[in-house]
Amino acid sequence: MKEITVLLHGWSDCSVSFRKMKQFLVASGVGTVKTIYYADYESREDNLTFADVADGLNDRFREEGFVDAHGRKQCLLNLIVHSTGGLVIRHWIWRYYLKDRRPLSDCPVRRLIMLAPAHFGSPLAHRGKSFLGALFKGRWKIGDFLEVGRQLLEGLELASPYQWELAHRDLLRPDPPYRADAIQTTVLVGIQDYTGLRGWVNKPGTDGTVVIAGTNLNCAKLELDCSAPAAPSEAPEAPVRWARTDPPDDFAWGVLEGVDHGTLVDAVAPGRDNVVTRLLLRALGIRDAQEFRDFQQEVAERTQQTYRTTGKPRHQQFLLHAVDDQDTPVRDFTVEFFVFRRPRGAAPRVIRRETLRPAELDASLRLSRLLTAEFHTHSVDPSYRRMLVDVDAVLRELDQIARDWGEPPVLSARVHVPRVDRGIAYRLDSLQNLVLYDPLDPRPDGLTFFYPNTTTLVELRVDRETRYVRLGTEPLRH
Repeated sequence: MKEITVLLHGWSDCSVSFRKMKQFLVASGVGTVKTIYYADYESREDNLTFADVADGLNDRFREEGFVDAHGRKQCLLNLIVHSTGGLVIRHWIWRYYLKDRRPLSDCPVRRLIMLAPAHFGSPLAHRGKSFLGALFKGRWKIGDFLEVGRQLLEGLELASPYQWELAHRDLLRPDPPYRADAIQTTVLVGIQDYTGLRGWVNKPGTDGTVVIAGTNLNCAKLELDCSAPAAPSEAPEAPVRWARTDPPDDFAWGVLEGVDHGTLVDAVAPGRDNVVTRLLLRALGIRDAQEFRDFQQEVAERTQQTYRTTGKPRHQQFLLHAVDDQDTPVRDFTVEFFVFRRPRGAAPRVIRRETLRPAELDASLRLSRLLTAEFHTHSVDPSYRRMLVDVDAVLRELDQIARDWGEPPVLSARVHVPRVDRGIAYRLDSLQNLVLYDPLDPRPDGLTFFYPNTTTLVELRVDRETRYVRLGTEPLRH
């Protein structure tokens, strides 16, 4: 079956950025001028959504004969995508193959190479919606003055509902399509910050634009359900139910030194021989599942080398979403973190002691600063929050506390939701001092909270109760 390569750009970009990449691929024998296509979309149109882009992409694929009228493959596709293009192609795969449970064998995508994909957001996206973002990136045509692509940027913003929903659709499932025996997926991202004038936008844990940990498809979900009120005979922790979704990961993910979000693409050009070009060609030439798994190991070793050489910290991204027992978003909530001495006896699910000793208070303040240093509330729906945590720094601090105390500490979280009014409030008894980290927990279902270079989705479900509804045998007099 004929092989076609498609190059797909990111937000505020266009296919001209891939012109040298196409020249490189042709010179390297990957394809011919006629078998390497550019895919363009107007990313700065305010009315354009990810669904629109995926729909348009599907129409173009049908027109070119890549798929037939029923979506069945007519060729094999190699897709090379950059930045926002990662979300676009994932949306297309979900919409036209996963959503209707179609056989994945119908999908034409054979190899997917993602360069710095924005799977879980960019700290620059909410700036892009500002006037400054419009001034420097906006369009300058009559009729769309200073448009910046607001709907796409809302999806790109940290902790966006769009990222949360898309992850549930294609990643948090027992059979994600991105695997060695299906869509062979390679993710490459640089570790360098921007330099020069653009350096003012640098944020911790990014390649200058996207969150490095957020480029990894290896995400998991934790659900904390406290929506059922405790029975009088139950222990306080009885209504606390943790559930974990951790799908298999079977893709290649590599962090590369010496490149940032833009130079990662620029590195692929005629006459260039560097780690980006070598890994790109390797990924495009893999023929079977075993060869791909060998490649995964090679890329993982390259990532370890990058962190050893650069000394850069590893981060973990947490996406928090709060809802009540009626699935209504909880837009106002706070999360606090505390460190306690471990209670004697069985491994605790909650810490029942409310007061902190001086050493615990000091340790809690230090840990809280590390855990909440990079915190973001989504600008449109504040029920979604994001934390970026320097995992290495947190684990070092926990180890130091253990040495100071002579025993490992327990890390807990406390969730607070304000009362709505005198008759509507949230039941929060079981949301106080929930244990997140206990290295001495011997139980097989003990919660492990920290995973470097990943994104963890945490859903908090709380019980909202009202006293405005009454049931009785006598009518109520107002």
